[in-house]
Amino acid sequence: MYILYGLAFVFFLLSHLFFRLKKRVLGNTFITIALFLNPLGYDVVVYSITLLTKNYWMTMAIMYTLAFVFFGFFMYLYKINPIKLIREKIIGLHEKFIKKKK
Repeated sequence: MYILYGLAFVFFLLSHLFFRLKKRVLGNTFITIALFLNPLGYDVVVYSITLLTKNYWMTMAIMYTLAFVFFGFFMYLYKINPIKLIREKIIGLHEKFIKKKK
C-alpha cells in the first residue's frame, strides 16, 4: 500500500542528489518520476485509511497532512523560503503598479 509513497520518496531523494551533483537531466527525470508515482497510490491509501478511521473527513485531514509533509520536505531540502518569495513577489507587483500609474 505504501510502496508507491516509498518509491516516490526514494526518487525524490535521488533527484535532490543529482541536482546537488549538477546533473540536471537526471535530477529532472527523477523528480518527474517521483511526482508521477506519488498520486498513483492515492486511491488505495484513501480507501485503506477510510476503512481504518471510518470517517471521510478524518481521512481527508490525514491525506492533506501527508501532502503538506511532502511539500514541506521539498521546500526544506531545496532551501525555499515561501514567506520571502511571496514578499518579493508582492513588492515587485507593487513597484510595477506604481510605475504603470506614472
